[in-house]
Amino acid sequence: MRFRVTTPLGTVLAVSELLTVAIPTRDPEPGRWRAVLEGLASQTLGDAAWELCVVDNGSATPPSLDALPSRIGRRMFREEKPGLLWARLAAMKNTRAPLLLFLDDDTVPDPDALEAAARFMTAHPTVGAAGGRIVPRYESPPPEWISEVEWALALRDFGKEELTWRRSQGGVFPVWTPIGAGLMLRREALDSYYRHVETYGERIQEVSWTGKGTGGNEDKDLVLLLLSNGWAVGYAPEFRLTHLISAERLRLEYFERLVPALGRMWMRTSYAHGFEAFSPVSPASLRLRQAKAWWVCRAWRGPRERLRWLNTCGHLAGLAAVRARPVRYPKELPLFGSASSLGGSERA
Repeated sequence: MRFRVTTPLGTVLAVSELLTVAIPTRDPEPGRWRAVLEGLASQTLGDAAWELCVVDNGSATPPSLDALPSRIGRRMFREEKPGLLWARLAAMKNTRAPLLLFLDDDTVPDPDALEAAARFMTAHPTVGAAGGRIVPRYESPPPEWISEVEWALALRDFGKEELTWRRSQGGVFPVWTPIGAGLMLRREALDSYYRHVETYGERIQEVSWTGKGTGGNEDKDLVLLLLSNGWAVGYAPEFRLTHLISAERLRLEYFERLVPALGRMWMRTSYAHGFEAFSPVSPASLRLRQAKAWWVCRAWRGPRERLRWLNTCGHLAGLAAVRARPVRYPKELPLFGSASSLGGSERA
């Protein structure tokens, strides 16, 4: 069977795979990496309908694909530029399937995950990006306060109903919008993203990425761009992943670095795309506001309250950064494959 896909230059190609699974990775932990490959090997979606693309983003030793049966198509190439922004972009540019699914190197898909992803995206043609459920498998018992920061571990469960949303619908920005882990993308929606990264790559890194183990918002930068260009986003509850979480990622110190960094990046990223929900604040008032938040959150009471305060501090720091150095991307419609060209509308 052949599938039609439009390239960033508007050329229509016929390709054999419906879906590409792309995994950016760097020195993956062998046990978790094998579990991911074994999960892919057990998929119910026919082998001819999908391929695996591994983007090695600077591993000391190339990741092994020995756990993947030879019947499954696979490719691996190296992207030397560090960061998920560049690894994901490399996967987009070096694959052609109409649907692209990004997995993390420690997220194991359910046996019917690829089938569920393809079914959802096919049923909702105006959805440019979507995500699903992600549940944890902890390698050691988690602390009692972990529920306060499950979102920072990419854990997501928003119920059993399919959801979609477009910016034109208005209302509050949905909490369930997709993230990088298990990010489903429609090739047709990505032409404007290529130009966005080529033009603003350095700004995206400044606003949405810090490195040093504190995560990034490059995934949200992509999602917000697609929303700005008229595409819908979706939540597919039948698409399920299991996140394998190491004991190191359950330490309080890990979240004390991660949580405020993510909050700061989200404030700057959402402002840059015109999705801000709060007004910028004066950098001169930042310390006073954070001190007030310490009392409001009762940060002295324990880890849960402290993490809630650090999250607030990150948001406030982001709002102060917006005032000090505002970045706003211009609004522009894509040259090809805009959501409006498909007609109709997607309803939640």
